[in-house]
Amino acid sequence: MLPSCTELRSPDQGDDPSQGLLVVDSDVHWLYYVAKLLQGFGYTAATAQDAADALQLCGEAVPALVVAELDLPGLSGLELLRSLRRDRQRARIPVIAMTVSRDHGTEERCLRAGFAACLVKPVGAEDLYRAVRAVLDEEQRRVARIEARIPVFVNDRPLDRVEGECASVISEHGMYIRTPRLHPMRTRLDIRMDVAGRTIRADAVVLYRHDQGEGPYGEPGMGLKFSWIAPGDREHLRTYITSRTGCHPGTGA
Repeated sequence: MLPSCTELRSPDQGDDPSQGLLVVDSDVHWLYYVAKLLQGFGYTAATAQDAADALQLCGEAVPALVVAELDLPGLSGLELLRSLRRDRQRARIPVIAMTVSRDHGTEERCLRAGFAACLVKPVGAEDLYRAVRAVLDEEQRRVARIEARIPVFVNDRPLDRVEGECASVISEHGMYIRTPRLHPMRTRLDIRMDVAGRTIRADAVVLYRHDQGEGPYGEPGMGLKFSWIAPGDREHLRTYITSRTGCHPGTGA
């Protein structure tokens, strides 16, 4: 028997939402396979065969993560994502897309649309585990982010603050840069910024990019992940962020 909607959060999990996941796929065999894999990883997994049922389940119990096929009957996986984003209480649920397409542009389109990751069917257990773990870890770190307007140098070139270019969201693991000068995904960049009286340097990689009219603010920009940052600089960022949020040091680390 497939997991039911009541299994999104089991009684013995207390207030920890990080275990309840939702799988959405029109193929019942694939649905069962992914759900069983997730259960083997230690999660509970509710299932739905279309977007309408998925939205109903998300209204009854908020999952920590949704894994959804793109080509769903009725509403597509993309339309499911957009419906969640329009709901204030469900807007932050991360969604991993699954697709049979091996087109190299599919992953980029999914990330630009707002999916947390994109997996190509058939998905192996290891790839599924890594993707789910990475997304959930990122969600845990999200609470240790702040909105800011920090001047940044990208490849030794300063962002134009007059035009509103800056690091608008920052964490100890990465940042979102508001700028129309976009680099391709996976491009490695040299970053330099001044944070609370300290010059911080970091190597970063472009995870995603938004053109005009896209993204959370409808403005162009890039999401960067730090691939290298000195431990002392990371600790300085952590201290700066926690001083702004009032969070206990280490929250979301």
